[in-house]
Amino acid sequence: MTEQKGKFILIVGPTCVGKTTLIEALRKQLPNVGVIVSTTTRAIRPNEQNGLDYEFTTDEDFVRRNEAGEFYEAVRRPTGYYGSSRIQVQKLLASHASVFGALDVEGCRMVKKIDPETLIIFLYPGTMTDLRERLRIRGTDEDEVNARLKIADEEMLSRDEFDVAIKNIDGKFEETVKEVLDILSSRGIY
Repeated sequence: MTEQKGKFILIVGPTCVGKTTLIEALRKQLPNVGVIVSTTTRAIRPNEQNGLDYEFTTDEDFVRRNEAGEFYEAVRRPTGYYGSSRIQVQKLLASHASVFGALDVEGCRMVKKIDPETLIIFLYPGTMTDLRERLRIRGTDEDEVNARLKIADEEMLSRDEFDVAIKNIDGKFEETVKEVLDILSSRGIY
């Protein structure tokens, strides 16, 4: 296994809360940042690129790699399997000051057991109605919206399990980014 150099920072929270958008905003403002590219079996969207937005793979490949212990977390959602590769994370940590990732609640719990020094930030919405609207704007059909919001309700119950909880209010994203930067600074990460 590669020796760890950087700090692992995870953003967790319900669907469509802004985890990926937050990581991209932080990546633009911080030096030497690595970002996990999650693996999924869901269909690629027109605006996505394999290897950049997600690593797209088949159900068979995902299951095989999961059974081999590659993923921190492996979950099945209405749209397919999702997971984050431990191998990829170790490679990124060896060459970056920090590595950001967006994992689900169970994945964050697993990472915290393996590496208690990982900083985990729970991002939550101003209201659950905001999440519903964000999903609709994405063009998500109503059955999938309802399925995702049911999972989101369950995930919200774990908000206090992690190191920090930050509210991402619609229209105030810059404040969310500043709050995370302040947290990283106060912990001596940047």
